[in-house]
Amino acid sequence: MTFDVIALCRREPGPEAVVAALLTAGEGSFVDFDADRQLIGVRHPGGRRLLTVESARLVRVPGEVDRLLGLDVPSPVWWVEGRAPDDDVEAEAVARTFAEALAVATGGRPWSSR
Repeated sequence: MTFDVIALCRREPGPEAVVAALLTAGEGSFVDFDADRQLIGVRHPGGRRLLTVESARLVRVPGEVDRLLGLDVPSPVWWVEGRAPDDDVEAEAVARTFAEALAVATGGRPWSSR
């Protein structure tokens, strides 16, 4: 299982905003990139994975975010999803901090699976 977060962004989350949110969330951690799968990973200095972030997707369909998450968010909105190991308190904190920082930077709002 995973702990999931989503940053719902009113403005397109450019690379600068994503990197700044990752640095805020995983201070002292390492970031790696999987260009083929378009994933960004955050690892603890000891090597364990804390967070995996997918590339941003534009949601244009009115009501789609409400249907999927139960949130009334106007469309269009950028959807940036991240997953952390479910049984890791530090990973959950990193995921929450990332989603909150990115949402604030792009005028949006975060969502989490709990």
